[in-house]
Amino acid sequence: MSHLLDTLGPAKLPVTFVSGEGALLWDVDGHTWWDFYGGHATALLGQGHPRWVEALTTQANGLSFMTTLADVPVRTRAARALCAFTGLDRAFFVNSGAEANEAALKVARKATGRPVVVAMAGGFHGRTMGAVGVTQGHRHRHLPAHGDVRFVPFGDLPALIEALDDDVAAVITEPIQGTAGVVEPPMGWLAGVKAAANRAGALLIADEVQSGMGRVGAPLASTQQGVSPDIVTLGKSLGAGFPVAAMLCTEAVAATAAPGDHGTTFGGAPLACAAVEATLQILHDEELMVRAQALGSRMQKLLATIRGVVGVRGRGVWIGLVLDRPAAPVAQALRQEHFLVGTSADPTVLRLSPPAVLPPYAIDALAEALQRALHTHTSALQGAA
Repeated sequence: MSHLLDTLGPAKLPVTFVSGEGALLWDVDGHTWWDFYGGHATALLGQGHPRWVEALTTQANGLSFMTTLADVPVRTRAARALCAFTGLDRAFFVNSGAEANEAALKVARKATGRPVVVAMAGGFHGRTMGAVGVTQGHRHRHLPAHGDVRFVPFGDLPALIEALDDDVAAVITEPIQGTAGVVEPPMGWLAGVKAAANRAGALLIADEVQSGMGRVGAPLASTQQGVSPDIVTLGKSLGAGFPVAAMLCTEAVAATAAPGDHGTTFGGAPLACAAVEATLQILHDEELMVRAQALGSRMQKLLATIRGVVGVRGRGVWIGLVLDRPAAPVAQALRQEHFLVGTSADPTVLRLSPPAVLPPYAIDALAEALQRALHTHTSALQGAA
């Protein structure tokens, strides 16, 4: 009998992992796996990066925890480095992407004095009550929602403009929708959203929990699209596997916050900040954003040529493969060959979010395995017919 609450059901992977190194994983039976999923786009540095391990070990041996009521050097350094990396002015550390989005919604409503948030159909912002309130089209959405929310189609600028009025505090969107299947908006759409929101006196919240931290080959997907949001949320890859997230904002937004408006017990803990600082330093020193771009180009080139793949979306080490058939059986077939990939809310899309340290030859191996998986699935379908 398991004592864990089962919130996954049939979605739970039928494998137990016990160790890893870089982009490789080992299961309890000693089998080796290529990790093309990165724990929901989290393991940006792969498993056990020696400098990341050293940073956490050193911090744990010095100061393992201290409340945010007292300054600690590593938190100050991590905030400075993160703001320099993203181009934002202030950072507020929390524990998860959903918590970062909760903070962003709260701060935006306080900053503007307005009650309404405009969100995108098909977007995903987390599973806490406020986050699911601005999430539409997923089974995770529950009521009550976090305040008044208006949904508009992702990528539809006229519909977004129509939804804006003097009651709107903010527009929240992913620059590229991740859970929906790595869906990219039309060129210039995000810039149009930023301009329209600010004209209406509203803020732009860019949810970069999945797309941020260099995964797309740039610090943020929004700045890669030429846009500077008022608020940005980060998580997942921010600590490269250590649970940490952040809400970042401009100085103008930060000026509206007062002591006691928000708080957190574990956000900004020394170990979490050590993970953030190490991740940023490794990204820089090992030029992993350049590497992410190269890996993304290789995936785009190789995987697009495979029969059964009808589209390749995304950038860097964040790719959505659009298939001409259901993706779940193909993902299962790839698991039979010990390749770990993800699916999405779009039943025809495989999601790939491998570590940026993935060796290029692993992509060649995935391409061969995908060809076999698609061929096997095609043969099975023809046999059933």
